[in-house]
Amino acid sequence: MADLLNLNLNSSISCHAWNRDRTQLAIALNSKEVYVYSKNGNTWKLDQTLTEHSARVLSIDWASQSNRIVTCGSDKNAYVWSLDGRTWKPELVVLRVQRAATCVKWSPNEKKFAVGCGSRCICVCYFEPLQKFWVAKHIKKQLRSTTLCLDWHPNNALLAAGGSDFKCRIFGAYIPDVDGPLSDTSRWATSIKAAECIHEFSTNNSGWVYSCGFSFDGNILAFVSHDSTIYMVDSSRNPQEVISQRTPFLPFLSMKFISNNAIIVAGHDCIPLVYGLSGNKISLLEKLEVSPTKQKSSVATAKDLFGNRERINMDQAVNATINSLHQNSINDVKIIDQSGSKVTQVSTTGLDGNIVVWDLEALEKRFTNLRMR
Repeated sequence: MADLLNLNLNSSISCHAWNRDRTQLAIALNSKEVYVYSKNGNTWKLDQTLTEHSARVLSIDWASQSNRIVTCGSDKNAYVWSLDGRTWKPELVVLRVQRAATCVKWSPNEKKFAVGCGSRCICVCYFEPLQKFWVAKHIKKQLRSTTLCLDWHPNNALLAAGGSDFKCRIFGAYIPDVDGPLSDTSRWATSIKAAECIHEFSTNNSGWVYSCGFSFDGNILAFVSHDSTIYMVDSSRNPQEVISQRTPFLPFLSMKFISNNAIIVAGHDCIPLVYGLSGNKISLLEKLEVSPTKQKSSVATAKDLFGNRERINMDQAVNATINSLHQNSINDVKIIDQSGSKVTQVSTTGLDGNIVVWDLEALEKRFTNLRMR
């Protein structure tokens, strides 16, 4: 139902990404390096360390079809990594930004990717074959702060972005020379112009938007913010109406659709939760509370010992393990496997250095309210 991967990490995890067949994993450990692991039977071994960045890596995405990794970080740079034999080689991306590159996301057709940053713009990047590097077109309209999250619509032409100005927006990101003819229309807009802000949605309580995403059919946009609220907009009903649900939990940091009307969210409560989106209602389906099957990580242990050393003897330190697989905030949720528009496996990483794989099909049988239709 839930497996804790044993990579023997002694640091918090900033972000992670999987390859197509889920036999390789790229992770950033709150540092400037990216570590690529490969599965060998039931164990994981370090294959290569990607070292091009000069400051902390903030986001990773792995293109499943073209098998390319894109990374971005605090050094204001992004790199596309291609496999040359058994070695990952970096390719230059000309972002033309003056602040940290905070998030990155491949488009569904993998011909381009978007990079969010602190320079009040979004970079839509594509490969220029004549110059042999990746170039960027900027989206600047109505952006007034750092972009914290991105997600592409299935038609490759619309881009959702959330930021620290308490807004989530939908932009036109269609590039005719790269994408070709636009065959798939959308209910979000009758016409799509490049760099145009098509919709803008505000949070209720001035919360930074940490994560956003389109449903698999592209009809619903959902996003979560620091005010512990989940928001959704259904274009099949009314693309201007924002439906929200304030939750009793600590703020969520990441979310993913696991079906066309269900999302999984996770954050500072250390436990993933599944919410259903039905009509004009957002409802909690289940908390994925799974007790830990092994001792907590050495990072958590060291923290507990340090916090208690002024109060008790070191060799009588109190075990402060919480009743969940993650012992600290979950900051990244990724899809591992799916069947059509239904996700069967997801992974979560957190500040405790743990990587957990959740089998949603098995969890559906355990939790009676967990029904992802």
